Amino acid sequence: MKLVLSLFALMLAIGFTTFLVWRHAPVAEPCASRDVAQSLSPDQRTQADVFEVRCGTTVATHVALRPAGAAEQARGDVFVAPGTVPLRVVWNGPAELAVESPTARVFVEETRWRDIAVRVRRVR
Repeated sequence: MKLVLSLFALMLAIGFTTFLVWRHAPVAEPCASRDVAQSLSPDQRTQADVFEVRCGTTVATHVALRPAGAAEQARGDVFVAPGTVPLRVVWNGPAELAVESPTARVFVEETRWRDIAVRVRRVR
């Protein structure tokens, strides 16, 4: 009986210690998004969003497309590059978006989003 009580007390102590460690652990900073630019297609059906996402010390520059007037959750990334990247988005027509950027390193580079063609141009 003493062994059972000792094991139970040990389990309670371990559980309480784990809870205290978890409760006082530092909280990770949430990611923050900063809008840089927005551009509507010539037929005003699609919107291109340029934004930066910062998670701690990591930054990525995104270009995402979504139906005009839709919530941000509806957008899909077509270009993502590490860091703060200067870039420009240009609509070459209602169904073609050009992303102009000097960066050679990218995480995401899509050629299509729904019925929109996406062209990435390396500029200096």
